[in-house]
Amino acid sequence: MGYEGIGKKHDNDMSGGRADNRPGLQAAIALACKRKAVLVVYKLDRLARNTRDALDVLEQLQKSKADLASLVEQINSRSPMGRFFFTQLAAFAELEREQIRERTSAAMRTYQADGRRMTRADRCPFGQQADPSDPSRMIDHPEELAALDRIRTLRSEGKGAKAITAALNAERVPCRGWCWHLTTVRRLLARQESGAPTA
Repeated sequence: MGYEGIGKKHDNDMSGGRADNRPGLQAAIALACKRKAVLVVYKLDRLARNTRDALDVLEQLQKSKADLASLVEQINSRSPMGRFFFTQLAAFAELEREQIRERTSAAMRTYQADGRRMTRADRCPFGQQADPSDPSRMIDHPEELAALDRIRTLRSEGKGAKAITAALNAERVPCRGWCWHLTTVRRLLARQESGAPTA
């Protein structure tokens, strides 16, 4: 049984990255469990792109004596070999998702290095701001660059993140918010040390 037409619940325009936030899928799983039926999906990566999610769905179905089948892969969960293939395919689907995320992240870093803004104007990497004459581009933010220099100096003096946070607040170094927080300083330090754009 496919789930697209079950009741009035649909998953139109919803990401396949998670299974628990898709009401159509959840309704189909519940119905398959209730009827001890086979939940048929067109392709495994349309069910879930996260290995844990895919295996959780399979486990939930099997606890209720229901099964899972994929049309494209032509496999089902009724045999040990079928369950093995489901596990392998789910792992490949997650690998593909991670590779897409990695490529997207690399493209964003390249785009930012070229001075292009990838986020909302109020979420530019720390040390930069949207260019008033061309909001799609970023320019240096002098006060924030000075703060980053101060963080580098304090770090070179051997101070840890807690001491740097306290020093920035004591010196009233400008920040985004009421005061400097330890998590923010740790993130900026990690970005500086990795050579990545500071966000």
